[in-house]
Amino acid sequence: MKFFKNLQKKSRRSGARGFTLVEMVVTVGVFLSIFVGVWIAVQIFGLRIYTLAATKLVATSGGRQALNQIRDQIREGKMVYVGTCSSSVGSSFQQLSNVVLQGNALIVYPTTNTSYYSVFYLDINSTAKNLIQFTVSNNATIYSKTLASYITNSDVFDAQDWNNNIVTNEQVLDNRVLIEVKMQFSQWEYPIATVGGNANAYDYYQLRTRVFRRAWN
Repeated sequence: MKFFKNLQKKSRRSGARGFTLVEMVVTVGVFLSIFVGVWIAVQIFGLRIYTLAATKLVATSGGRQALNQIRDQIREGKMVYVGTCSSSVGSSFQQLSNVVLQGNALIVYPTTNTSYYSVFYLDINSTAKNLIQFTVSNNATIYSKTLASYITNSDVFDAQDWNNNIVTNEQVLDNRVLIEVKMQFSQWEYPIATVGGNANAYDYYQLRTRVFRRAWN
């Protein structure tokens, strides 16, 4: 009686080889090089996307703050007129009349006292095309601030009636005029990006609002 099967001894494979230490080091080095290269490429791509988004968000935020400032001034004003302006001096504002009320400046009188007022105007002579607010009291500028930059359109302000038509004489509306504020931006989008090898990449966008004065005559 046999209790155990005969165990056959198998001969070992001859000539079988494993990885040497040098081969393992080279393999791991190649893998790490590829991994690090992909990781760096992903990081650079993420930084570019972040820069693009940050530029747009900062510019949009600044534009909205400017719109909020103008909106609050118009709503609280007693008299509002559209005109043209060339500098942050009270005497440079010229009110438009008997023409299409569309210009680069807006004057707001908070009360019936015309010696105190605020003017919002686009400085078309500056390189950055800044939208500036200045406040005048007794023909002296007491406050000045840049609200927005890189504005391309010169017709920032216009006066409209209840049907959104630009008017030529706001007196017929009994000073119940609707003011439209339009700012079209052209801003440097990404400092490294180029178009055609020379020009920088710019982004174009627009902010627009209509504001009605709350204080009746």
